[in-house]
Amino acid sequence: MSEVDRIKWDQRYSRNGGTGPEIPVWLPEIPVWLKEVSHDIPRQGAALDVAAGSGRLARWLARRGLDVLAVDVSAIGLALARQAADAEGLQIETLVRDLEVEPLPDGPFDVITCFHYRQRGLFPFIRARLRPGGVFIGEVATVLNLERHAHPSLQYLAEPGELKRDCQPLDLVYYQEGWFEEQAMARVVARR
Repeated sequence: MSEVDRIKWDQRYSRNGGTGPEIPVWLPEIPVWLKEVSHDIPRQGAALDVAAGSGRLARWLARRGLDVLAVDVSAIGLALARQAADAEGLQIETLVRDLEVEPLPDGPFDVITCFHYRQRGLFPFIRARLRPGGVFIGEVATVLNLERHAHPSLQYLAEPGELKRDCQPLDLVYYQEGWFEEQAMARVVARR
């Protein structure tokens, strides 16, 4: 991501236009579909939350009993994640990293999540960092989204079936692609 992108995300996570972290009144909960597949997701081990933002998935993974490392380009988003985790009595580690120029942490991980972040070429590294038996959980907007919305732009959207192909040769546990709550999305749970 460019410096412009980092600044944009820092500003989104800060009420004062990027001048400091603050816990918002609301912190989004996990998507409902994850509750449907939670029995397929480990409750112990190491977890990596890619593009963690304010940490909703990182906190969910920590509540499940996993040791969580949350990675994001926004230091302010990760500060929010730590503050929210502290408020719940949870512990998460955070790492500010621009994944377009820096590598993913080494791992191995029992769970890796990547939601609403599309970087072509990242998936081989995600698969390689999963421990045997480890689970990848992902959700990304698809190109169909442009039929109703101008954003995100095409470069951040997956083609039909692309997320499924990205996961190969992992075993698909769950896969859905279509319109969900006015967004065209692809969702996956896959096991190494």
